[in-house]
Amino acid sequence: MFQLAKVLVVVSLAVSAMAQTSDDIAHMVGAIMTRGGASDFLETLTDTVGGRLTGSPQDREAADLIVKTLRDGGYDNAHLEEYEFATGWQRGAVSAEVLSPIKRRLYVGSYAWVPGTPGRVEAPVVDLGTPTTLALPVPAEKLKGAVVLTRIATTPAPGALSYFVLRSQLTKELAEAGAVAMLVVSDKPNRMVYTSAYGFYPHGALPALSIAGEDAHLLERLLAKGPVRISLDVQNTFGPAPAKDRNVVAELPGTDPGEMVIMGAHFDSWDPAQGANDNGSGVAQVLEAARAMKSLGIKPRSTIRFVFFSGEEEACLGSRAYVTQHRAELDRIRAVLITDSGAQAPLGFQVEGNNDIDAAIQKLLAPLAPLGASRVSHTADFESDYESFMVEGVPSLSLWVEEGDYDVRHHTIADTYEKVEPRILSLDTAVMAVAAYSIANAEQRPARRLSSDEVQQMLKENNLLEEYKVTYGK
Repeated sequence: MFQLAKVLVVVSLAVSAMAQTSDDIAHMVGAIMTRGGASDFLETLTDTVGGRLTGSPQDREAADLIVKTLRDGGYDNAHLEEYEFATGWQRGAVSAEVLSPIKRRLYVGSYAWVPGTPGRVEAPVVDLGTPTTLALPVPAEKLKGAVVLTRIATTPAPGALSYFVLRSQLTKELAEAGAVAMLVVSDKPNRMVYTSAYGFYPHGALPALSIAGEDAHLLERLLAKGPVRISLDVQNTFGPAPAKDRNVVAELPGTDPGEMVIMGAHFDSWDPAQGANDNGSGVAQVLEAARAMKSLGIKPRSTIRFVFFSGEEEACLGSRAYVTQHRAELDRIRAVLITDSGAQAPLGFQVEGNNDIDAAIQKLLAPLAPLGASRVSHTADFESDYESFMVEGVPSLSLWVEEGDYDVRHHTIADTYEKVEPRILSLDTAVMAVAAYSIANAEQRPARRLSSDEVQQMLKENNLLEEYKVTYGK
C-alpha cells in the first residue's frame, strides 16, 4: 500500500508538472504575440543606433541599449563581458570608374577588413571568370598590376571549395601575383552590392570589392571587344590593434541550476544599412523572449541564459570569446539555440551536426506544431554563432525559417526596419521561447556533448573541414 501511495504521488507530481509546462507555454506565446515588444525594440535599435560595425561607437551603443532594456525588464544580472580581437577597421570612401574605352561610373562597395588603395589608382581589368579551385585560369604575369574581375559560385558543386574559402584564398593568390584589387560580382538585384568580412578578417591580402551585377556585365561586354581600363580609390583604414568589444549576458535561473540552455543572437551588423534582419531581428527575438519569461514569472528546471554576441560578421569573434571565457561551463549546456536567419516564417530548427539529438528534439519541439515550427533539418554549416559551440561538441540548433526574400537584402544597403513584418517577428520570438523553455524544462538533456574525434568526423561528413581549417587556423 505504501509503494502504491508513492507511485501515485510521483504520477501526480508528473501530471502537475506537465500541466504547468503547458500553461507556461500558452502564457508565453500569448504574451509575445500580443505585446509587440520585439518589433518595438527592433525599431529603437535600427532607427536610434543604426548599422553596428564591430568595434564601432554604434556597436557599443547597441550593447549598452541591450543591457539597459534587460535590466528594465527585471534582469538585474544583465552585464557586459569584454574580449579582445585582432584589429578594428573603418570603412572609407570608395569610387570606381571606367576610363576606357568609355567613361562610366561603376557601383562598387568594399568588403570589410580589407585594405584600401594607395590613393587613386588606374589599372587594366582582367576577367578571371568563375574559378572553382585555386588554380588560376589566367597566367600570373597577366594579373600583375591588374584589377581582377571574378564570379564565385555561392552554391559550389559537391566537394568543391566553399564560397567563403575560395573567396578568401583567391585574394591571397591574386596578391602574390601582384594584382591591384579584386572585384567580386554581386549576386544581388538592382545594382546592390554585398558587404562581408568572412575570410578576410583580420587583414585581407588586397582591396576586395563587391561590384554590382549589372556593372560587371558591362565590363564583360567591353572586355569581349578589347582592353578595359578603370580607376579605383578605396580609403579603408585599420586600427586600433588589438581592439576590444563586448558580449551581453543575462540569465533566468532554473530551479535545478546545474545545467543551462543558451539562447543567442548577434547584435553587430554591416554599416551601409540598419542591420534590421541581420541580425536585429534575432536580437529582438531573444530579448523579447527573455522579457516575456521574466514578466510571467516562468521558472524553468534548467537555467536559461541569454547571450547577445558581437563580432559575428568577422569570424564569430564574440561567441568564440564566450566559449573561451566559459569553457568550464560547456559540459553544463543542454543545448545552444541561435537565431540569425531573419524574420521569416518559422519551420523548426536546424540541428548543427549532432544527429544524436534527433529523437529527443523531435519530442521537445512537439509543442511548436500548432505554430508550424516542429520540423528538424540536419544541415550543418558555418553560418553563425552556433559554429563556436558546434566545434566544441555542444548540441547546437539554429532557428530554421522559410527562405522568403531574406537573401535578397542580406548584407546590403536595403536591410532596413520596414522590411521586417512584425507578426512574423513575434511568431519567431514565440518559437524561440517555447523551444528554449521545453529543452530547459525536460527531465533529461536532449543529447550528450560530442568528443573531439566525433566533432572532426562530423565536420568531415558535412564537408566543413576546409572551412574549419581556414576559420580556426588548424
